[in-house]
Amino acid sequence: MEQPVKLAFLWHQHQPYYRAGSRFLMPWTWLHATKDYLEMAQHLERHPKMRAAINLVPSLLKQIEEYLSGEVFDPVVDLMTKPASWLTAAERDFMLDNFFLANSSTVIDRSPRYTELYELALTNPSEFAEQDYRDLAVHYMLAWTGEIARRSAPFIHFINRDRNYSEDDKNELMRAQLENVRQIIPLHRQLAKRGQIELTTSPFYHPILPLLIDSESAKDAMPNMALPAARFQAPEEAELQIRLGREYFASIFGETPHGMWPSEGSISNEALVLMRKAGVRWTASDESVLANSLRDTPIEVAGIPITAEHAKYFPWCVNTAFGPLAVFFRDHTLSDDIGFTYQTWAAGDAVSDFVEKVLQIRRSLVESYGEDILQTACISVILDGENCWEYYSNNGHDLLDKLYSALESNELIEPTTFGDVLHMVGVQKSPVLEQVVAGSWINGNFRIWMGHPEDNLAWDLLARAKHAFDDASQRAEHLRGAPRHRAMAAIERAHEQLLIAEGSDWCWWYGPEHLSTQRNIFDGLFRMHLRSVYVHLDLTVPEELLLPIPIEVKVLAIEKAESDEQATFARYSQAMSRSRA
Repeated sequence: MEQPVKLAFLWHQHQPYYRAGSRFLMPWTWLHATKDYLEMAQHLERHPKMRAAINLVPSLLKQIEEYLSGEVFDPVVDLMTKPASWLTAAERDFMLDNFFLANSSTVIDRSPRYTELYELALTNPSEFAEQDYRDLAVHYMLAWTGEIARRSAPFIHFINRDRNYSEDDKNELMRAQLENVRQIIPLHRQLAKRGQIELTTSPFYHPILPLLIDSESAKDAMPNMALPAARFQAPEEAELQIRLGREYFASIFGETPHGMWPSEGSISNEALVLMRKAGVRWTASDESVLANSLRDTPIEVAGIPITAEHAKYFPWCVNTAFGPLAVFFRDHTLSDDIGFTYQTWAAGDAVSDFVEKVLQIRRSLVESYGEDILQTACISVILDGENCWEYYSNNGHDLLDKLYSALESNELIEPTTFGDVLHMVGVQKSPVLEQVVAGSWINGNFRIWMGHPEDNLAWDLLARAKHAFDDASQRAEHLRGAPRHRAMAAIERAHEQLLIAEGSDWCWWYGPEHLSTQRNIFDGLFRMHLRSVYVHLDLTVPEELLLPIPIEVKVLAIEKAESDEQATFARYSQAMSRSRA
């Protein structure tokens, strides 16, 4: 009987921390909770022979818990059920600006009434009547509802009606949404308990570990990158983010995970050491990081020479002072096929293409090294578990249903988890990776998060806040009694704000790579967290944190240009003076 090739999925579920005081400034945790997080687990529940890893970031889990406790106010969620007759003019405008934030072709256009409201908002928003706002609230809730839920009561009833909803309808729908959100953590716990999924986590607030440890690591993959003015070095922060993330995860699920998906798939030698020190047994990154790290290094697996083309299909071993750590590297093409390529394909065609590519990898491995190589080989597919489905018809339901069915029934493919691969193969049998070129799962480098003037200014502001925090912490160490107690409490509050500001999502939106109508909110949140560091420490807030970073960069550029112009004029004047002499 032919041996199957092992196929390990990891669905990465993450949201940055949107809370500001007692309020959520953006609703994306809630919207993806009602549309994706439960549904991704339900798809696996519906296919019991399918196995995968699901990575749940602590900053996401914390916000889900805060929504369920009701301790944090979300204006978007509030407006979903606020009686339309009570809406202020500002609230009506807010709904028109925010309640169409969904893909038009795959989400809005599937409802005649939602499409009608969308066109009215674009052409004559002043004509919105009370019933229009009522229907808009319901359709926004339905737009951010998972497909499995949409096919059940009470959702299907509201979908079929399509219009003329009552206030009672809105409240009933919200109760159903809330119940689905309540099921997210229990269902993940149940699937993990029966061994169908492996749960993993990330550093708490999703920081890029290599850059947090040392910003100079950005030059590993891009030696000519323009770095921030201030070198950022905070390995103790990276270690704390790892430890807090694992501890929080354990407080929710009762167990500490063996695996850790590093934020943005970013690894370095130093980051791997810290993960292994914390007890992590395996981690993962992108094939581009492996390619940068191997370069022309000869590769052997169990004494068999392996080509660079096949290197990503094996777990690697990185030896640290705290023991060996297994590192998996994702197949970039297969991962991006699901994340991007298949969005416009018919589900059946996409599944056939994916399965054939997996089987082609298997054939290539067997033809090159013999069938025994499959005992140690593993194809890794890793991608975001929430962001792509909005661009699929039916929230990707058809693709995932057909894909999981195909993988369950194909005898040459064995869906598995990374932990089980490690248990079967053993890290000691894996090829040793001597050095890691620091990088992320995007192009094997950190260009998204560092190098552009906006990114670099953000890092400089973070470094300045970290320096202020360190100074305050040292001063507090010399205090005694009540003053020390008050100072340490303030330092703890400031430290949490600093940890949040270390997350990767803020710099994602600086620079030219990504565009969003909500970039200004991300910028505002980042600067708010940094300002809060100073406020909690009773220090003067730097003026630079009062101005949006993109504008601050433009101001600095203008000042530099004026300075350069003045210097040029001065040199010209000096030259003219000498020529006259």
